[in-house]
This record gives sequence, structure tokens and C-alpha cells, in this order.
Amino acid sequence: MIEKEINKKSKAKKLTDAICRSLNRLDRPYFKSGDYPGLQFWIYPSGKKTWRFQYRVKGKKYQERKRLGNYPIVGVVEAIKRAKVEADKIFKGEDPKEQIKSDLLKLQLGDAIRKYYQEELTSINQYRPSTIKGIKGTFGPWIFRNTYEKDILQRIEKVEDLQYKKLSSITPKMFKNLYQVCASRSPITANRLQEYLRKFWNDFVKADDNPFVLKKKYKNTENVYLDFLNHIELPRVMKNLVRIDERSKRLNYSYYEQCFLNPVSCLLLAFMLATGRRPEEARSLTWAQFTKGGSPRIDLIKTKTSKKNQKTRFNLGDDANDILNLISKDRLNNPDSSFYFPINDIRNKYIFPSKDYGRKLKDGKCKTPHVIDPSKTWASVLSMSGVDRHMKLHSTRHTFATNFYRVTKDIKALADALGTTEAQALKYAKLVGETVVAGINKIKFFDDEKPVLKQVN
Repeated sequence: MIEKEINKKSKAKKLTDAICRSLNRLDRPYFKSGDYPGLQFWIYPSGKKTWRFQYRVKGKKYQERKRLGNYPIVGVVEAIKRAKVEADKIFKGEDPKEQIKSDLLKLQLGDAIRKYYQEELTSINQYRPSTIKGIKGTFGPWIFRNTYEKDILQRIEKVEDLQYKKLSSITPKMFKNLYQVCASRSPITANRLQEYLRKFWNDFVKADDNPFVLKKKYKNTENVYLDFLNHIELPRVMKNLVRIDERSKRLNYSYYEQCFLNPVSCLLLAFMLATGRRPEEARSLTWAQFTKGGSPRIDLIKTKTSKKNQKTRFNLGDDANDILNLISKDRLNNPDSSFYFPINDIRNKYIFPSKDYGRKLKDGKCKTPHVIDPSKTWASVLSMSGVDRHMKLHSTRHTFATNFYRVTKDIKALADALGTTEAQALKYAKLVGETVVAGINKIKFFDDEKPVLKQVN
């Protein structure tokens, strides 16, 4: 990690909440020294801000750092108080890191998970709202038994209530019993429960002998989603998503009205098919993230995997670039366009704006200025295109990957286009029948000339 101190000590100002709020993220982590020896305020490229206390324990060669909490949950005054407490422990010969593990292991599982919710599982730590919701939604009934479903309650009564067990006393056998009970109702939920608990232990408890690790042979097998649009279906679907008036060379709105289709959702889906971007990456794109010119591209703030590979810039092909240019032309001087909004409207900065923003809906007032879920449009267009089977929305990414690999056979380039590892790209790129047959036909089964087999009538 590259360390860089903002101000020299001679020019250092007293660290205040106002200064903490004003410090902007850079392309590398940096820190500003706090108003207590060893206290540091770190700012990361993701925008996350956190307090750390740097110290050295007697008998150890290198300095250590302990995280004191994230800003703004832990403010300047509270950070100084926590640093003083840690300094006092070190003076008495205690290692704060070891003490944390010891204290955590004395907690009951339920209390530890609640602490995990508050300190680690937050949007400040760059967790997606869907991830937070998924973890809490799984722990709620199966750990805290917070449910009114009789079926779940009857099942979990057969096993020990782990929420009241100390972390140090939980054994793999205890969890295996809970896993099997959960699997008897939903194998997929049981797998999620195991993964979320394993993650909780590794990220928060950070102690050895994780009791929530299961061998692969004991886990339930999940069916991998395999569906995609083949090279015949894809052009038909794209034709129904993007319909241009031949005279004006603009979107043909009469077509969308006649087919009861949302043109914004249609072009969002077309863009996803042409780029392989995930729904959450494409729907919230702004015009500031789109770069025109000789090498058009989009710059994402983050992706599902950008924490690991830091890949956030993606070049666009001609079709994807044409889709964005079509929208750009339509939104600027066509007041009747679904993409046109007044310059002071927040939706004006989004590529795929929502017409429902600010309206009262069944679930309350719409607060999202861009399209959220184009699933209904996706289902309608598939039916119009003669694709009678149900396809999930993320099959657009599978479609891009499979057809990309079919024409290039370059898995490295595909991984770069998707922003994933080559191993993950192979999972997305399904081997279509013609690819398999082509591979088989390249194998030389006969040494010399292939014998002519006599045809029997």
C-alpha cells in the first residue's frame, strides 16, 4: 500500500470534522495524521474514510495498525478517545489485535453479527444494498429465528439455537446440523447461509478454525444458469429493441407506442446486449461516464469485481457506440423524446432516465432518476422475437459472452471485455453446439486417408 501524508507536521492543521469531510479521494490511498500520536485518518480510492491507530508492540519488529472505525460514524472526538484507550492497553503490554479476537470470541453469535452489521456491513464499506439485504434476509430467519413462517420455525426447533452460543463454542457439527435443516427447505438458501457465515467469520472475527466452512461434498449442488440468445435469435431481438425511422434516422416512436414498449428500457437492453454490462452497471450510467472520439469508452465508478481487478474502463464496439450516439442526438433537440428532460432536471445527466422519477407509485414515491428494472420490456421483446422460453435479465451478459467467444475464440479478450478473470469468463461463455463440433472435426482420428464407408440402403 502506498502511503502519503497530506500535510507536513510543520504546516499541519488541527483535524476537524469539516476537514475530514472536505478530503477528496485520489487514485491511491493516503492518510492525514490525527491529533494524537499514532492516529491516522485514511481516505481510499473508493471514497471510504476510516480511522486507524498505528502502534508497535514490544518484541515485534514491525509496526501494526488497528482500525478504530469508519467516518462519519466515528467522528474526530470519538477517534481520539479510542486511540487513547488503545495506547493505554499497549502501555500495559497488551496487543490490541489479539485482544480484539479474544473479546470477539467471547461474544454470542447473535451479538457478534449485530456488531458486524453496524461496523462492517454498511454502504460506507462499499457493500451493495442488495448484498446487505441478502445477508440480513438470510440471517434473520435462520440465525435470529425472526420469522412468522411456521414451516421454518418447525424445522429450526430441531437444532440448537446458535445465536446464543459463544463464538468460541460453535463447532462445525453444530453448523452442519443447521445447514442440513435449512437445506431441507431450500438447498440454495442453505448454500447462501454457509457462504455468508463463512464471510462474516473471515472478514469480521478473523480467527482461526472457522466453524462455518463446509467441504464441497457436503454442499448442495446448484444448477448454473445457462441460457443465452444464439446468433440467430440475437439479431431478431436487437431489431425489435432498436427501431429507427428511415427518413429522420431517429427512433421510431410510433413503433414503440404501437407495441406498448418503453423506448428507454429497449435501448438499455440493447446496450447491455452489445456490451455485456451487468444491469446495475448499465442502468445508472451518466453522460459524464461516456467518452466519444476515436476510441469510445465508458468509465464505471465500480463493478462487482473491481475490488479485485480494478477494471472499470471498458471500450465500446461500433453498435454500442451507435446506440449511445442515437440517444445523444435524440435527447438534445427533440422535446417529445423519452430521453429529453429540462437542463435543470437531474434525469438530464443519465443516459437511461426514468419517466417515473418523482411520481407516486404503489410502493411510494419513485426516488431513482434512472431506469431500475426493464424486465417487463425484456419479456415482451423476447415474445415478439419468437423466443418463447423465459430468460432472466442477466442472460444479456451470457449472450454477449457466448457470441463474443463464438466469433473470436479469444478467452483473454473476453475476460477483458467483461472485466472478470479468464476462469469466470469461461463460465459466462457457453460452448455452443457448432463450436464443439468444429473442435471435434479438427481432431485427426485416422493416420492416413480416411476410409470410405459403404453406404447401406
